[in-house]
Amino acid sequence: MERHFHGELKELKQELFKMGTVVETAIEKAVDAFLERNSKLAQEVIEQEEEINKRELLIDDKGHSISALWQPLAADLRLLTAVLKINTDLERMGDHAVNIAERTIALKQELPLIDPNFSKMGQAVLRMVTDALNAFITDDSELATSVLKRDDEIDGYNDDLNIRITQLMEKNPSLIRTGISCLIVAHNLERIGDLTNNIAEDVIYMKQGREVRHRVQQ
Repeated sequence: MERHFHGELKELKQELFKMGTVVETAIEKAVDAFLERNSKLAQEVIEQEEEINKRELLIDDKGHSISALWQPLAADLRLLTAVLKINTDLERMGDHAVNIAERTIALKQELPLIDPNFSKMGQAVLRMVTDALNAFITDDSELATSVLKRDDEIDGYNDDLNIRITQLMEKNPSLIRTGISCLIVAHNLERIGDLTNNIAEDVIYMKQGREVRHRVQQ
């Protein structure tokens, strides 16, 4: 009985990791689509939303079924709780990828405005997502902590882009529509970074049983 329970938990964890890789791919495609003004690639991200939503529902249903059937305790309960929370955060990250893709398509008819910090910010966010997922599947709390310590880097890119793009819009009103869309893209990247931090925090809680929100030493 106990072996069957842990087998179900392991399978659930693997399913969540697979969802994470789907979301990671969607984010990468969305960033590339934005940087390259590639509407076709952006459309692929939008079409992938349904798959992500289906995976989120399946994992949520299975997680709650396991909880109700087995009533896990201690470390197993922490794992199950983390899986359900991470599942929700991954779905939201997918939503932000779709937002970036939709904004990319809207920008097709606008004047070009691509700041080099978008590429840097996008790559930094993707590294965080990759490391957070790897920390989850390998139970690596040290890697999760390293993800949390990169939060200021993402916030710095977002703040810098807000300042620079706002200044460009003030100097050249014809860039206002483009600028607003770019600011929205930066905000979505920043939110993906925040949600990735949530995953890292859940990994630490899952592994060590301690809450680290707002307590990471920079």
